[in-house]
Amino acid sequence: MQSIRHEFDFHCHSTASDGTLTPEEMLELAVQSGLKQWALTDHDTIGGYQQLVEGGIPEGLELIPGVELSCDWNGVTLHVLLLGFDPDNNDLKNFLEKQSQRRVDRAHKIAEKFEKKFKVDNIYKEACDISGSLLPARPHFAQLMVQGGYVDTQAEAFNKHLGAGKWGDVKLFWPTLAELMQAVKSSGGATVIAHPFHYKMTASKLRRLLDDFQELGGQGVEVAVPNTNSGQFGWMSDELRKRMLYQSGGSDFHGRITPWARLGKFPSLIKDVPNIRELFH
Repeated sequence: MQSIRHEFDFHCHSTASDGTLTPEEMLELAVQSGLKQWALTDHDTIGGYQQLVEGGIPEGLELIPGVELSCDWNGVTLHVLLLGFDPDNNDLKNFLEKQSQRRVDRAHKIAEKFEKKFKVDNIYKEACDISGSLLPARPHFAQLMVQGGYVDTQAEAFNKHLGAGKWGDVKLFWPTLAELMQAVKSSGGATVIAHPFHYKMTASKLRRLLDDFQELGGQGVEVAVPNTNSGQFGWMSDELRKRMLYQSGGSDFHGRITPWARLGKFPSLIKDVPNIRELFH
């Protein structure tokens, strides 16, 4: 489906997780893109969001607290967007600390593989030097590959070494969907299944996911996301109507490694299904 420009975007990433632009660069891009409502949804961290709040948000742009949380549902690694939460909520803080530790452990494993692959030392420390106050993540290892002359661009680093199915794509053991939903319940945020067709489930399995998610208190599904076709869009539209779930939309923009995505650009929303934005007015 064709993407159009919207005045909101509730799914994108910075160098606080696996994006290539810093939180500050993302903020600048959000303003340039004409967004009025925006959520920076880095993976399992609100470090980028906190940086932006401390630095100040320009007038005319509303920054919605956001994060993309990882969990396991019946053997599938599932991503759930949490939007509009209280960033000072203790239950959420504790959950994010555990998620962060899992990602730190993964960064150590990527560093070990990096050192073995390119016969170098101290890669974890160098990745931390680049990431600064943020967790070291794959974009930082990609930057080291460019600096070391192993690849020409960060996009090439992901295509050859760090992307899905490559040696740098280290898998993690995540909490279950039920555990995630319980952990974030008191935060006051809205939960949304991210890019539902990314998981390549059968229709019956995806229906079971929607049933479980709603039973656990889930509120919405990200319907309008790039690379969704008209058949998928129509199918999910019917499912949301039947369940009276909210719809959400976002670009899933990661910067230079997602040339197919542009901040604020994604398919049109469903006309007769409520928008998750209604919860933030």
